[in-house]
Amino acid sequence: MNKYERRAVMLSILVVGGAGLFLHAVSEILTPFVVGLVLAYLINPIVNRLEEAGLPRPLAATIPVAGAVSLIALGMILGVPLLVDQLTSFVRRLPMYLTTLEQFVLPERFGRSLGGLLDIRVSTDALLRQLGLLGAKGAEWTVQALQQTVSGAMWLLNVMLVIVMTPLVAFYLLMDWPSIMKKTLGQLPSRWRVNVRQVASEIDDKLAAYLRGTLTVCLAMAMFYAATLSLVGPLASLLTGTPVAGLELAWAIGLLTGALTFLPIIGASVGIFTMLAVALVQYQLQMWEPYALILVIFVLGQTLEGYVFTPNLVGKRVGLHPLWVIFALLAGGALAGIIGMLAALPVAVVISVLLPRLLKMWRESVD
Repeated sequence: MNKYERRAVMLSILVVGGAGLFLHAVSEILTPFVVGLVLAYLINPIVNRLEEAGLPRPLAATIPVAGAVSLIALGMILGVPLLVDQLTSFVRRLPMYLTTLEQFVLPERFGRSLGGLLDIRVSTDALLRQLGLLGAKGAEWTVQALQQTVSGAMWLLNVMLVIVMTPLVAFYLLMDWPSIMKKTLGQLPSRWRVNVRQVASEIDDKLAAYLRGTLTVCLAMAMFYAATLSLVGPLASLLTGTPVAGLELAWAIGLLTGALTFLPIIGASVGIFTMLAVALVQYQLQMWEPYALILVIFVLGQTLEGYVFTPNLVGKRVGLHPLWVIFALLAGGALAGIIGMLAALPVAVVISVLLPRLLKMWRESVD
């Protein structure tokens, strides 16, 4: 590498670093642009096929964007009322669940198992009473925080920006996608273009496999968990021979667990903890069947995800080691919160393509 190439590399690093600092400074308004970019990237192959079929580029971009927006809107129209209804119903019954759990169920269990050894009913009642008060206070703080967040002007502005700006950003990016790629490549030194085109093609293959595959896996797992958790009550009724109420927040927990599938280990841990916590509050150790069904559903879901959905929908083209995935997620969360965790794996995919080439260049320069 001669001195001119070294200068070009240093200048590129400075430009990329400066762009990163600028984007971090304006991160609060980036959400619609990032979501629009991801949406455009996912839809672009469809637009290319429609254009090859003879449709003008503007019409070819309009059809899939309108379809994606319509599907998202339909899902919100059908799903949000159901989730709100489940959450409202659960919050309404939560004080009764906590009172029963605190005053009757757990003291009875403790007394039955330990009463002959040590009289701990007074201390147990006091402890459970404090835990109940703490739980109620925590629920009150959570509701207040949600109300303050929802009523905040900045939250409303961000929601409106995402709803209105995301389709526009995706549409205009799709309209100009070929020219954007051509102009971007044209800005590079001619000697770099072949290598950059090869690297970009490999990144595109891996990134497309990750994004499209992971989104499909998350959707499939969300539907699986939501549908199966809603059957806990009927299946428990069959096992016990007596009517058993359905699991509270079944659809909400199922959708949450599925949506967090892209977070290895973390998403599954949050899902099973939430399932069992809600079951404990609702069924209160009075029967074992709902807990067994939840564990069976969770194990079956993890098996489907690990051995069916992920291998077939994501495949081995991404090729990221699980430890590297976990490190990337934690690093992204530490640097930029939720947005950082969402961007961590795509960035890790890009690094997995670039790093071997950089190491090869370094070895060649040393040797």
